[in-house]
Amino acid sequence: MTGKNYKAANYTVAIEVSKSPNVVFNHVINDVSKFWPEDFEGESAKLNDEFVFRSGDSHYSKNKVIELVPNKKVVWLVTESIRKTDNFDWTGTKMIFELTPKGDNTLLKFIYDGVVLENEYDRLVQVCDMVIKEMLYNFITNGKVK
Repeated sequence: MTGKNYKAANYTVAIEVSKSPNVVFNHVINDVSKFWPEDFEGESAKLNDEFVFRSGDSHYSKNKVIELVPNKKVVWLVTESIRKTDNFDWTGTKMIFELTPKGDNTLLKFIYDGVVLENEYDRLVQVCDMVIKEMLYNFITNGKVK
């Protein structure tokens, strides 16, 4: 999706956790509702699974698992989206989780590959950092978000 107020955005954030790739992978595909900050409906554990993120009536995102390599990679594709407050639509964006073993630890890279509104790149960075560095990291290491 492109428009005069949209710009391509590619942002990567990484965390290293003292868990095996298998444990991290299982959290990413099975526990989305426990670490993602929006309401979650659907399934995200198998190829072609579809799920929805929603924040009240203002934010809606339908996603599909388009790539799944056990213990290594998961890719979500946004198939429908709208933020009603400004009609922002990020359909076509990919959210990619890549896992790499590092000794007894796992390096998890999260890549947002899509679009943002021109003035919202900093917001994208803040949201991705919060979800991955805080919420997912805390969930994987402590079993809870906070």
